[in-house]
Amino acid sequence: MYQERWMLVREDMTWDEVRPEEKGGVFHIHIYKKKKDLECSLAAKNETTKVYRLKDMITDEIYDLVDFAEMDRMFEENKIIFRNRRGLHKEVRRYIDFSLT
Repeated sequence: MYQERWMLVREDMTWDEVRPEEKGGVFHIHIYKKKKDLECSLAAKNETTKVYRLKDMITDEIYDLVDFAEMDRMFEENKIIFRNRRGLHKEVRRYIDFSLT
């Protein structure tokens, strides 16, 4: 069994490690490094790949909440290997977009 590792991915492909909690349809996201909390509503989800598209309830900014442990497992099973960071960013975006379509 693996331990979940949640990341909040922005459109510019920067990400932060977070602790998500869902209460009554509202996602409360704590960003560890920035010591900041967000309240988001759910826009789309894929329970199988553990990818959620969230909308900040204050700024209307869109975030993707991804379990990187699940994503890493899928990459390993499909023998996806990265030679550079650019390739990693492309594959992460592809994984997110594919999961939510």
